[in-house]
Amino acid sequence: MPSNRRQTVLRSAPAPTSPTRDRGVHALRALLAMGAAAFAVALTAIPAPAATSDDYPGREVLRWDATYALHEDGSVDVRTEIDFDFGNEPGHGVIFTLPTAQPIDDGYERVWDISDVTADSPTGAPDDLSTEGQGDVMAVRIGDENVDDVSGVQTYAITYSVAHVMNETTADETDAGVAGDEFHWNAIPSAWETPIAEASITVQSPVAATDVACSAGPPGTRGGCDATGEPAETITYEASGLAAGEPLTVTALYPSGSFDTTANTRIANDVERAFAITPWTVGIAVAMLAVGLGALALHFRRTAVDRQYAELTPGLGPVSGADAGTRPVAGGQPVAVQFEPPAGLRPGQLGTLLDEKADVRDVTATIVDQAVRGYMRIDPVGDEQEPEDYTLVKLRDGDDAMPAYGRTLFDSIFDVREQVTLTELKATFAADLAKVQKELYADVTDRGWFHRNPQSARVAWASIAAAGLVVGVIGTLVLAANSRWALVGLPVVIVSIIALVLTGAAPARTAEGTRVLAQTKGFKLFLETADGYRLRFEEGHDIFSQYLPYAIAFGIADKWSAKFAALAQEGYDVPTPTWYGAYYGGGFWLGHQNFGAQMQDFTSLTDAAISTPTAGASGGSGFSSGGGFSGGGSFGGGGGGW
Repeated sequence: MPSNRRQTVLRSAPAPTSPTRDRGVHALRALLAMGAAAFAVALTAIPAPAATSDDYPGREVLRWDATYALHEDGSVDVRTEIDFDFGNEPGHGVIFTLPTAQPIDDGYERVWDISDVTADSPTGAPDDLSTEGQGDVMAVRIGDENVDDVSGVQTYAITYSVAHVMNETTADETDAGVAGDEFHWNAIPSAWETPIAEASITVQSPVAATDVACSAGPPGTRGGCDATGEPAETITYEASGLAAGEPLTVTALYPSGSFDTTANTRIANDVERAFAITPWTVGIAVAMLAVGLGALALHFRRTAVDRQYAELTPGLGPVSGADAGTRPVAGGQPVAVQFEPPAGLRPGQLGTLLDEKADVRDVTATIVDQAVRGYMRIDPVGDEQEPEDYTLVKLRDGDDAMPAYGRTLFDSIFDVREQVTLTELKATFAADLAKVQKELYADVTDRGWFHRNPQSARVAWASIAAAGLVVGVIGTLVLAANSRWALVGLPVVIVSIIALVLTGAAPARTAEGTRVLAQTKGFKLFLETADGYRLRFEEGHDIFSQYLPYAIAFGIADKWSAKFAALAQEGYDVPTPTWYGAYYGGGFWLGHQNFGAQMQDFTSLTDAAISTPTAGASGGSGFSSGGGFSGGGSFGGGGGGW
């Protein structure tokens, strides 16, 4: 059989070697043979008695007969028949492991194309046949997995064919100094797991051999067997008393040109071979990538691009009853300052419209908005300058003036209680938060601001991209394991990853949504840039409290609060927030010079409290869990009983 090491799946990738490479292979093999033989002689300086069947009371092969019929095309038909003694260990049958690839040189390996595998048992033992690729070997299993009491001596036979087994040798590589076509084969592999009492190997060819040799015994041994019938067309090699793991290697030299000696080779590195760079693989991969990116761009433009009213100033809509055309939003649009929020719209809605997400911050802004509008009061707990907690105190029942998501939020906070601290909400409110966020998404969608629910759009986009990524990865791995075309699977992976990265951009605003967005951005600009001079004209009106929830939703509450703290320091009459429970006799703003930071602290604490996962909602389950010596020929493999 070809090399004495176990090797991987039955694959074939034709890549004939040149005569120069073949000569290099044989020269290297000869050097390795000499070195290994010298090492083996050193290790075996003290001769050991020959092994016999009496030395092994367990399983052994009493007879190993194999016939190799060579053909001019370089292939060989093999029939191996063994008498297998199960000894005191009954079993199912026997296993032969046949290599399908064998390393040579220059990063290449030789491929053994094995075909037409059959098996039988002349003694009537179960002879079911199954083959399985395991790395660079084919495991051939003979026997019935449901029958495990096969005992005594049973005969098993296996037949198969191997292509491209002949080697071209030069005069320098043979003992006789004659070039020729060589059959150099590990007829009994070093990986065979039981002793072999008697072995007989017959090699048949259409031409007479010019030289023969064989070696048997520990790997590296020279001699140890006899060859008869030379120089005829049929040669028989015999050996006896082989211990487990002791190979038998046969060699026969024939006149040059008698056989096709073209070797079937391929790149040895699995990754390099799987992702072979060829005009075909690169061309197809590039084409697939171009088509994939083009399809992704087209889909993105059709489903994930905001629309706007054509020929209208940003922020304005068509007059009632007018049919205004729309177009994709292209590039940045100028933002005009808006001194108040879009009429009738609440902070959570505008916050969701602004970033296309119903953030926890939008829900927190809704809580403050409900406090400002008199539904609840927010009381600091502990030090009024640096509270350790906050209490939400219910002042009146929720009503229809609240949007649906706001009513759900209010009822979930108070439920059957009149007040609750943020600490009490922590680790109990996550499910309610998810419900509020879902209703907030539905609200902005029902208002016609988005072509599709933003959350659903992202989930659908991400699901398709993830499915594409899974298909791409699995497809690439399958191609890598079975061919040289793995490169063509990468475009699917690349396009899917890009699609996943773009998931956040999946929601698309309608023209009406873009109109309200322009007004929202204008109002946000006002909250960010309004100076004290402008705000003085609102003296006596609590626009601080009125607009604070919007500032929270926009993430600029600290800037908005700082403006009013500065006005109070300058002596202007800044109204006291009636929805906030702390009060100082010398005036609210004088006692809360850093109220902006305190509001930021309240916002952060509220965000954390209402979003902390409910206890028990996550966690793991309790159920988780070279030539001239024995073993130096081509082929190899192994086997034994099972």
